[in-house]
Amino acid sequence: MTIPELLTAFTRVCPNGVSFDAMAVRLLRQKVPFEDWQVEDLKSAMFRSKSGLWFTCEMILDEESLSAFNGQAMAWLMEYGCFAVERLLEAFCSVFRNIATLEDCAALLGHMGFTIATGRKGGLFCCQPESSLEERLAAISEKIAGWLEEADGTLTVHEIETEMPHLSAEALESIRELFLPEVHEAEVGGVPCWRNADGVFLPEDFSSRLTTIVDTLVMLEERVSVANLEFALNLLYCVRFRTEYALTDNDTFMRICAKHYHGGKNAFPNTKRLRTNGDGGTMAGKRVRSPNTRFHSLGVPIGAKLFFTKDSRITCTVLDDSNQVEYGGKAWAISPLAMHLLGGVVVNGFAHFSYEGESLWERRLRLKWERLHDKDPGSEEFAAS
Repeated sequence: MTIPELLTAFTRVCPNGVSFDAMAVRLLRQKVPFEDWQVEDLKSAMFRSKSGLWFTCEMILDEESLSAFNGQAMAWLMEYGCFAVERLLEAFCSVFRNIATLEDCAALLGHMGFTIATGRKGGLFCCQPESSLEERLAAISEKIAGWLEEADGTLTVHEIETEMPHLSAEALESIRELFLPEVHEAEVGGVPCWRNADGVFLPEDFSSRLTTIVDTLVMLEERVSVANLEFALNLLYCVRFRTEYALTDNDTFMRICAKHYHGGKNAFPNTKRLRTNGDGGTMAGKRVRSPNTRFHSLGVPIGAKLFFTKDSRITCTVLDDSNQVEYGGKAWAISPLAMHLLGGVVVNGFAHFSYEGESLWERRLRLKWERLHDKDPGSEEFAAS
């Protein structure tokens, strides 16, 4: 029998894989006769799973599913240059036979002629043979960094995953850790997000207070440490500062403190620097801040009723296009009102009131994202944003 004939016979009589161990070969020959010299040719036409068994593609997928599997892999490579093998495994796990692990899916892809690479943080990727996985992942990180800048420093994880359907959650996390050290994970309004320093809503007087704290520590010859800064900020603002502003990661906390320190001392010599651009400056340093949030920019009309997110029975009414609302017969700026309702905690009011079922902060983020994706890259509006 020829090799193609043997493979067809193996698929029919051994649909769950073939072993070429000595004992197994003797049993296999009782069903499908073949010669010793054909074994290596058979192996080269099959792929080996983690279990040690050998498979043909037809033992894994029917013809239609195999075509779809190959088509999806090719489409992701053409569009993105690489993809996480895990995403393809997730997409086809319901139709796979005899494959349940990432390694086996990678082995199948390799058998079909695709190039497989392992990321620095682990994880298996399929990439174009002429490209470097490291370069591809770095390019993806640059794209995400650009989105964060356009979105004022905060994106929901769901938004990133939607824009990157070819990458698993683990792959995205490895990209963040390796290429975006200034970006940290945070829950904002209960929503998992990626956030950089520009996305943290800090009190308006934070820079001046932080600078005073640091200069005082230096004068007293005390360490400018996480513990000392946290203790001082807790006392000044009468809250657990890092918890209130979702700054639980030590490196992130120190980077933000270093960014807002306006004194002349070299008080943060060991703080990890922000990622630099090609000119050597920080990405944040070249960014032009967007105007402060206003009701008008959120599409919230005068007279609209806003609901306090901590208690929907508490409402206020929008008084102008900026940030003024009416509550209890008085005019308030929205942030001082939120602080009043929360017992004096320093907060950004737009994160604590909702309109049309979403917080004003979430609405701002969504509208910014929609405007970004609706713009024509060649238009004047896009260039000015």
